[in-house]
Amino acid sequence: MRKDTTSGSSRRDFMQQSGGIALTAALASYLGESAIATAQTTPSDRVTNLVDEMTLEEKVGQMTQMAASEVSSENPAEALRKYKPGSLMYLPSFDPEEVARESDVRQKAMVEDTRLGVPFVYGIDSVHGNNNIEGATIFPHNHGVGATWDADAAEEMASITSRTMRVTGTHWNFSPVADLQRDPRWGRFYEGFSEDPYLASRLVASKVRGYEEETNGYKRTGASVKHFAGYSAPENGNDRTSALLPYRTFVSTFLPPYGAGITAGAETVMVNSGSLNGVPAHASKELLTDILRDQLGFEGMVVTDWHDFYRMIKVHGFAEDLKEATRLGINAGIDMYMVPAAGIEGDDAEGYQQRLIELVDEGSVSMERIDDAVTNVLAFKENLGLFENPYAEPSKVEDVVSEGRDLARDVATESMTLLTNDGTLPLGSDAGSILVTGPSADSVANQMGGWSLGWQGVGDTEPPATTVLDGISEAASGASVTHVPTGLHEFSNEESVRDAAECADVVVAVLGEGPYAEEQGDTDTLALPDAQRRLVKTVAEMDTPTVGVIMAGRPRGTSVFDHLSASLMAYLPGTAAGPAVAATLFGDANPSGRLPFTWPTGTGQLPNVHNNFPPDEFNAEGNTDPPRSHETPLFPFGHGMSYTEFEYSDLEISPTELPQKAATDDVTVSVTVQNTGDTAGETVVPVYGGREHGEVMYPQEVVVGFERVSLDAGETARVDVRSTVLPLANVLGDVFSRGELVVDTGDYWLSVGDMTESLSVV
Repeated sequence: MRKDTTSGSSRRDFMQQSGGIALTAALASYLGESAIATAQTTPSDRVTNLVDEMTLEEKVGQMTQMAASEVSSENPAEALRKYKPGSLMYLPSFDPEEVARESDVRQKAMVEDTRLGVPFVYGIDSVHGNNNIEGATIFPHNHGVGATWDADAAEEMASITSRTMRVTGTHWNFSPVADLQRDPRWGRFYEGFSEDPYLASRLVASKVRGYEEETNGYKRTGASVKHFAGYSAPENGNDRTSALLPYRTFVSTFLPPYGAGITAGAETVMVNSGSLNGVPAHASKELLTDILRDQLGFEGMVVTDWHDFYRMIKVHGFAEDLKEATRLGINAGIDMYMVPAAGIEGDDAEGYQQRLIELVDEGSVSMERIDDAVTNVLAFKENLGLFENPYAEPSKVEDVVSEGRDLARDVATESMTLLTNDGTLPLGSDAGSILVTGPSADSVANQMGGWSLGWQGVGDTEPPATTVLDGISEAASGASVTHVPTGLHEFSNEESVRDAAECADVVVAVLGEGPYAEEQGDTDTLALPDAQRRLVKTVAEMDTPTVGVIMAGRPRGTSVFDHLSASLMAYLPGTAAGPAVAATLFGDANPSGRLPFTWPTGTGQLPNVHNNFPPDEFNAEGNTDPPRSHETPLFPFGHGMSYTEFEYSDLEISPTELPQKAATDDVTVSVTVQNTGDTAGETVVPVYGGREHGEVMYPQEVVVGFERVSLDAGETARVDVRSTVLPLANVLGDVFSRGELVVDTGDYWLSVGDMTESLSVV
């Protein structure tokens, strides 16, 4: 039998060694919030009494999440009395009214026909709008939201999503993703907001607040920050493979978005399906109890991802059998197992519950651990008001489901990132004829991406959408629009495209990827498929100005930019792709998106992020400039062009000296911003920070604050950015140090544009 990784030093010893309280305070203050108390709040009398009254079988039921399809709507009480599930997930319908009815049928049986009548909590992945029901608005995926640098918009989208969920009887959202974008080969890259911890933290916290907006004294839906933690740094770029992260990097870089989500009030945390430093995350008490609960102060409920006890055996080769995997996971800190029927022998609700009961009877899992888990589950339900009203609101479904169309257009438009432009954009009135081509010009599926009325993307049921072709056709009222479709991976109509391009004044080629999710999206190349590269070269041979619109879940495209007159990153914009792209192309909207990730020249540069440690390649003899890496990206983090020009001047920071004991205090960065062009525009004002010559190395730069500002042509404004030095906190000491996360004394720099000022911590 393998050594149990949940044993070892006590929580008190661990906190003394790693500075748990300092970490809690640092990460809680990261966004200007108050530090979270590390002590558990006292459970309510209702929760305590229910736990006392429950049998072991009922408690284990609360720790079980099943698929709703396993509970027949004809006789739901039979399965509910047998398994007593704490949660259901994924009703097999996209019809919102049917989802509401079917949820209520099962919930009514749960409340009225089981011994204690404890309602289940119904959960689902609504990651960019309520992407599981027909007619709901599909917002841009998170990487596009990251490009807006707009925390208010993120919160508003989440609020609308939660309203559409609750009226259909859905209480729990497996969102937002707090994983950083570190490797674009990874199939879940687009689910993250940014490679930068501060930008990601701002957006994670906003999404949590929006999902968990209170109504009638309770949270409308519960958020789940995921996937705790280190999931997005697989060594080989493949989903659910091992991550190897130094403690210093893990704490200073990967934990902040989770700290932000927890500080914002996230009710649940979902666990990383992979392994971290040689231990599956689901088996790590150090990760799920010592760090998550004692150091980050998390008081909510911890849920596994899909069948992840089974993955300990078949993926990680760690546990000997399902019983050992269950013991490791529950003792590590798992409160609920996501075990929907998936045709895996033995890994179903019945097998899991039998194993867990045996483990308790044997003394391998304590009743105290069971009671703690059940308390967390019941407290979650209480905070959502399920004991008062667990039911859907079918009468409101029709009015609520379609909310957010205008917001979807606004956010998608804000996300549009102008990568290159030789003056072709914006398209003018002289664009008499436009050829629209490329595989994503008229593809609803491609503009949605994965998790859109289907795990791998759109199937038979399409969400509401305006395609790029439709958007351009509507916006180009005075132009002739011709459409010649091509495929993602095939280009068999070269002559048709060539002839149409020769006759056009401008070509808009909508390029990119098809939909995918999780491991099915892993890739070993960032180049566009050969068929699309051939398409661009064919059009370029006609000497017709060509605009490339990239619709993809990651930085997809390398040498293709050499043949484009202008290029626009559209991400996965969702419902409003058409009007967002068209408004940008025709200049009705001035592009303001900024890349939330670094765009490498290819996979040979990976990993390539703006907050890497300083490069190790020195310049040629006689070059006195600072050394730079040979890994200069195709487009740097924060890149984004405009149809106007913005100039910065008069940078000031206050205070210029900060006592170390007050390192969690705000720093105000003031800068004058002027729109020096002749076009109104909106821009992001990012503040970067860094440090040289410390006890340890520091990242080349990190984001420490940002604001969006809108200026008319010629207008000037003084912009104050609330910043913080906490993104520059580090773990001091030698290579394997596990000390506190602290802001060390010394000199730091803060910059806006090409201006830099110093700040001293004393």
